[in-house]
Amino acid sequence: MSEGAERDEVQFLARCVHRGFLGAVAAREAIAALREGQTVDATIVQRGHCTEKLWRWIRRTEAGAKPVFPGYKVGKMLGVGGTAEVFEAIDESTGKRVALKILSMHEVAKPESKRRFLRESKLLIELDHPNIVKGLRLARFEDVYFLAMELVEGCTVLEILDSRTQLDEDSALYVVLQVARALEYLRQQGIVHRDVKPGNIMVASGERVKLIDLGFAARSSEGEPGVAEESSETTLGTAAYLSPELARGTADVDIRSDIYALGATLYQLVLGKLPFEGANSEEVLRKQVVDSLSAVDLKGRRISPHLHYFIEKMMAKERELRYQDPQELILDIEAQIRGKKSLEYSREGDADLRPTLDQKPGASAPPPIMRPVSRRPGRTRRPQ
Repeated sequence: MSEGAERDEVQFLARCVHRGFLGAVAAREAIAALREGQTVDATIVQRGHCTEKLWRWIRRTEAGAKPVFPGYKVGKMLGVGGTAEVFEAIDESTGKRVALKILSMHEVAKPESKRRFLRESKLLIELDHPNIVKGLRLARFEDVYFLAMELVEGCTVLEILDSRTQLDEDSALYVVLQVARALEYLRQQGIVHRDVKPGNIMVASGERVKLIDLGFAARSSEGEPGVAEESSETTLGTAAYLSPELARGTADVDIRSDIYALGATLYQLVLGKLPFEGANSEEVLRKQVVDSLSAVDLKGRRISPHLHYFIEKMMAKERELRYQDPQELILDIEAQIRGKKSLEYSREGDADLRPTLDQKPGASAPPPIMRPVSRRPGRTRRPQ
């Protein structure tokens, strides 16, 4: 093999390691074998580092840089996460643009990651709600798992926050209302999302808000086997948005944990900061369990009484004091959008938690949600 060809093979192996197709040890073995006159392909397959089918796919797609799947014309990459990559594509049978979510190769070998991807894909195909991204088809091609799903053109709420810091109250309520409708639908299907946060909420064209990424979703313990039986994980999602019961690792979680996470999201939307922060996840989890919300932040930053009420009730430490289901929250927000409510929060009991209506005429619909602008230099990335 010429020096140039050998260099190309080494660079290809480096790309495979970078994109998670191979481990560093496997790449070093292949390079050593290459210099002894053996082919990279034979070394990788014969030593069990990759199946022959998958390796053919990796070769053909230049280490996944240009994915190839039957029936789809794959275009640009839309995003990459810890376990998957998303590409824009055209479904050649319909001519429609779709998104292809591809399970990363280094995750295929992890039973929990593969199981979670398959579970999420099946849920997204099964579910049908305007505020939840729609799954279309789950398939495997040459040992590569992918999900074709609705292409949502827009941006995440996290991206909006990164550029605008916070939203006005009406826009924040508009986002929360649509997510609450998605959560109510999930509750009716017996599902808990378990990872509600700004990075998993998209604002599409036309201001439609969609809940995405059901990777941690599981059947509720209400009349079902229970969340604990569906996943070996006890602490899920992102620490900044976890309910106290999830932070403690409680197996018996229900939709009220999602309501808490949505409350933490609302807090961030209107205040431009997280409700609880710390040096590490463990410190944040401890605060989720034992610390109270900052009265200075809630009362000293010109937060209206109704926003104060929503946040306090959604984020009550005792889940019995929260909204008991998303429909309760939906009704209160819709009443607030129609007019104005005089709200006072009390921890003494549920009877005191109900707001009294004080409708004011002339209330207008929420304004459009602001789109992100160019990210400011040096901004700290919030939790995903």
